[in-house]
Amino acid sequence: MVDLSTIDHIFLAPGHTDLRKGRNALRYMAQEISKDDGQHKLFLFCNKYEKLIKIYEKDETGVWVYIRSLDESKFGRPKNINEAKEINKSQIEWLLRGLKYIKFSDIPESKKALF
Repeated sequence: MVDLSTIDHIFLAPGHTDLRKGRNALRYMAQEISKDDGQHKLFLFCNKYEKLIKIYEKDETGVWVYIRSLDESKFGRPKNINEAKEINKSQIEWLLRGLKYIKFSDIPESKKALF
């Protein structure tokens, strides 16, 4: 699993992605979401059926590409570029376990203390 303690930013790409794309195509897609500023970032791309996710990790020395698939449940994902928000480390842990990610901004103020 990805070592989240060293990650500066995590982005969940909107829509579905053809996961046959390699690291160069993923690099261009990642640059559309966030500029390359030398920080350690993760970009998550989901397939059409929300059963497979590809993680593009950009660190100071290069890139890693990981694949995670689910047997039973589905990954949640934003539908458009306006929803391509940065997510936190708890949310990526939920997502990689097959739980739907929760946008913190969608939680009412009264319930945020629970998270």
